[in-house]
Amino acid sequence: MEYYLWVLAKFVSGFLIVILHLNFTGKTQLNQMTPVDFIGNFVLGGIIGGVIYNQDIPFYQYIIVLLMGVVLISILNWSCKHISFLRMFAIGEPIPIMKDGRFLMDNILDKRNKVDILNIASILHAQGVTSFQEVNYAQIEPRGDLTVLTDKGKYPSLILYKDGEFRKSELKRIHEEEEWLKQKIQQEHLAEDDIFMVEFWNGQLNYILKTGEVKKEKQER
Repeated sequence: MEYYLWVLAKFVSGFLIVILHLNFTGKTQLNQMTPVDFIGNFVLGGIIGGVIYNQDIPFYQYIIVLLMGVVLISILNWSCKHISFLRMFAIGEPIPIMKDGRFLMDNILDKRNKVDILNIASILHAQGVTSFQEVNYAQIEPRGDLTVLTDKGKYPSLILYKDGEFRKSELKRIHEEEEWLKQKIQQEHLAEDDIFMVEFWNGQLNYILKTGEVKKEKQER
């Protein structure tokens, strides 16, 4: 009886630590989780499963190891959020596969992207798009979802700046440099420290300030 109570205590404490971790990080839904979260959850599950029936490992060591795993996952998630290189490596970037009704063959044939065009066709059909001929723009999102636009001239927005960081990969997609965006910010009489995010959509820059206000780029006449 004592053995089963010991196992139950380990199980309940491990379960509570994982649930608290998920709630603290706001990752309570599968679609909120990053690859780091998925791998981390497997690791935490392995720690719980590997220790829960082992009486040779003291309870306090079990809790310490579990907390170490939680802290490591949190550090990796924070690093991926704030360091562009790690974000691209661990989470990835959107992969455009069609633009202006044309296939972007360099992205499709790049072995690193692992694009399965037959799977893409199935996803299109599931979204009610009967043919590639209806598609004006399509891109594969980092989570594997497919964004499809059938209206000509419309493209998904790009986040060019966030939390003090210029996103060079997104700037490259509109054939611009960091200095260009800095000049645009200065023209709007804004300071980088006042800006939370800069969005590029429909040929226009939208500045989301840290106050929550949205300031649209002044269009030249």
